[in-house]
Amino acid sequence: MNFGQGVLIAIDPVNNTAIQGGGQGITTLNSYWLHQRCPICSHTFRLGDEVYIANDGTVQHSSALLLCGSSDVNKGEVSEETSAFFMGLDTAWPPPQDIPVVRLDIGHQLLAPPLAGFQRHTCVVCGHTLRQNDLVVICPCSPHQPLCKIAIHRDLMHGLNCLEVWERGQRYCPVTSKKLYE
Repeated sequence: MNFGQGVLIAIDPVNNTAIQGGGQGITTLNSYWLHQRCPICSHTFRLGDEVYIANDGTVQHSSALLLCGSSDVNKGEVSEETSAFFMGLDTAWPPPQDIPVVRLDIGHQLLAPPLAGFQRHTCVVCGHTLRQNDLVVICPCSPHQPLCKIAIHRDLMHGLNCLEVWERGQRYCPVTSKKLYE
């Protein structure tokens, strides 16, 4: 695919969702799979996710970041180049000083795969699954001394400004029901 074709797919979601006979697509606001879960990795489909659409209409991620369907033994390992990129991003665009923002790296308990019928951990605002390298605030009601394990995205690079949305309308803690800011 060349750049021009990519632009056409992005601005013409009808063609993107009408891929027949299997093919590549990109998740848009009009994609029927937006917010559904990938049958391979159990992550939700987000805006901009690259996907493969099978003949029967099932969709799975087609992103090197999620490695769906890959038998790669190094699955999930971050390259030095990727680590350097995110360190540079944090330096150039630092998170807010007053709220601790956590980058979810390999091994973080919120990235654990679904077990025993449970689902992956999700952001309490947008409902998207938490992925490696997402920036989140853990326990937004008490971020300096977390009382719980809920997480809210604060990841503007990925278009996830959930913390700002949550702060505008939230008056009670979703875990303890305690009135906030008293």
